[in-house]
Amino acid sequence: MRCYGADAPVRRCGGAAVRRACCAGAADARLFWVWVGLYAGDRWSPAFGPSATRFLSFLLEERHMRALLVSLVAVLGSLAASSFAQSELDRAKNLAMCLEGRYPSLCKRSWLTSQELPKVEAAERRENLKTCMSGRYASLCKREWLSPNESREVLLAERRENLKTCMSGRFKSLCKKSLLTQAELTQVLAAEAAENLKTCLSGRYPSLCDRALLSPQQLAQAQEAERSAAAARPQQSRRSSSGLAGRSGYGGCEDGHWIESVLSDGSIVKLEDGSVWEVDGADSVDSALWLPVSEIVACDNKLINTDDNESVSAHRIR
Repeated sequence: MRCYGADAPVRRCGGAAVRRACCAGAADARLFWVWVGLYAGDRWSPAFGPSATRFLSFLLEERHMRALLVSLVAVLGSLAASSFAQSELDRAKNLAMCLEGRYPSLCKRSWLTSQELPKVEAAERRENLKTCMSGRYASLCKREWLSPNESREVLLAERRENLKTCMSGRFKSLCKKSLLTQAELTQVLAAEAAENLKTCLSGRYPSLCDRALLSPQQLAQAQEAERSAAAARPQQSRRSSSGLAGRSGYGGCEDGHWIESVLSDGSIVKLEDGSVWEVDGADSVDSALWLPVSEIVACDNKLINTDDNESVSAHRIR
């Protein structure tokens, strides 16, 4: 039995069930290649002439249909291979980042195999322990990942770091006095009073001076220092704007600056001369702890806090 499309035989099929399926497939295939002809620029119309008929007859010959189908499969296979290669590259990049252990929130665990996942978890625990043992970033430390021995060591590290912060006398709001012994608390209060006196006698930060901690004689000295600083401020501002600020021992850098404010969790630092600096994201953890009393050396791509002996990568944006 033959199957017929529009007006010509397409192929021979055998068997009742096979005949129906085969003929339906042949009709679908013929319709597909008719549409190929349409996209090639011809129209299936008797009025168009014999050229369109010859073109479609050529397409409908079985050997040409097979060749075109093979070409189509080859093109689709090439596209699939390219997509697979790209996905493999993305997976490899994700694995490399996960194995660093530093960015758990960015790691796509669904892309990891059962063999890779334990390695990634071990890397994250290792990096977390390193963060915790620094004692400086208690809020970033995931204590549920620590063993009992590690928890004890981390607590000692945090107490040690807290004492260092408190003993500077400069970071009263960051000092956790509940972690101090009575002897340590006495030392810290003396350090805070000494640092407050230094701030008051500089005359540059009246709003930061705690006058309640000053004796009458110290209060008089602080007021005189504030008057002197106010008189000198316009001259200092002119020197800074004209580029005559003092040069420090760091090549190509200016000293004589200090912090006016720290914004956006340490990502923005504003200096006393009105300049605004954007801190590199990796260093903003350090600059977030800087206070207005800090002396600064400003370089082209770096800010140096000479009080804390720290530096951050930064560039001036205003």
